[in-house]
Amino acid sequence: MTARPRLSPRSTTTTLLATMLLAACSHAPDEQSDWIDGPPLPEPVQELHGASLRGRIYVAGGIRSGNVVSSSTFRLDSAATEWTRIADLPAPRHHMPLAATADSLYAIGGYDPAGSPVATVWVYDEGGDRWLERAPLPEPRAANVLLDSIAIYDLASGGWTRGAPIPTPRDHLAAVALAEALYAVGGRPLDPDRNFDRLERYDPATAGWTALAPMPTARGGLAAVGSLGRIHVFGGETSGRVFEEHEVFDPAADRWSAAAPLPTPRHGLAAAEQGGRIYVIGGGPSAGLAQTAVVETFAPTDVN
Repeated sequence: MTARPRLSPRSTTTTLLATMLLAACSHAPDEQSDWIDGPPLPEPVQELHGASLRGRIYVAGGIRSGNVVSSSTFRLDSAATEWTRIADLPAPRHHMPLAATADSLYAIGGYDPAGSPVATVWVYDEGGDRWLERAPLPEPRAANVLLDSIAIYDLASGGWTRGAPIPTPRDHLAAVALAEALYAVGGRPLDPDRNFDRLERYDPATAGWTALAPMPTARGGLAAVGSLGRIHVFGGETSGRVFEEHEVFDPAADRWSAAAPLPTPRHGLAAAEQGGRIYVIGGGPSAGLAQTAVVETFAPTDVN
């Protein structure tokens, strides 16, 4: 994802969506399924995020063509052939994570059109097709804001608490909730040419972090999603190229493997799962500011 004007570093990392806590590499491919085209987005957009809720995929915000910050929210219903536009965000945002719990969709932090990080938190009301405000983050956060703190949202109380600081300073990482743990994948220290291969797991039961096998391809500005007990990682960028690499982590074996590469290499993209397929959505097809409406889907297989 594209670097924004540098902010004063206070320590390390982007917003690890703690909301999600609630709800030796092998180069031989062990995921052989083919990619197919999915319904394209209604508009080209990068620096967006996605989430799945009740069999539907949602994306919100981002940067549109002409480098316009978007407030659009789109939903892809199961088996649908096109996206549906639903209620806009209350204000335009980019680099704004989405997180789904069992029954709610949250939009957390991000940048406003002026490039300032914000602390706003919104939850989507499906019945009323509207966004409602919730308790703000303890401090403004977006993909290029450096903090070492983890903020955890309590669904019952509606308030925020602190978690153990992440060990590796980074921004533009991906976060995946899988089997009641949170995985922090890749990222960079405010420099797309110094990408990290780090993978660290946060256990909410012990409030501790564990370092795991590093990614084969160091990258920031990536997307990741959990499926069939594994983590799939897509895309990313340096200052001169975007990534096609698709790699899969098996937590049980602490091992990475290569999988079918992304047909359209990109960064600043979204990923979510629906109906047994992973959807890789939008993003930037070249380093820096560029947008695409491409959606490509992949059916992971349960490989031993």
